[in-house]
Amino acid sequence: MPISGRHDDPILDQLARDTFALFPHCHRCGQQIMRFEDADVRVHVQRVVHRGACPTLPVVERVVPPETTG
Repeated sequence: MPISGRHDDPILDQLARDTFALFPHCHRCGQQIMRFEDADVRVHVQRVVHRGACPTLPVVERVVPPETTG
């Protein structure tokens, strides 16, 4: 029986929670996923990603002082 047919199996749920505990960062964007409910745990490849789209990364702007000729 394929794993997809056992979505309500408590052993697979525990395996998914254990995988999330070991790998709490999204495999796509690298950001930490704070809650198990916000994660899409792929048990067969031990990969955790955000459920849906990854959040956007904050933009850091750096101001460079103007060059002075002298």
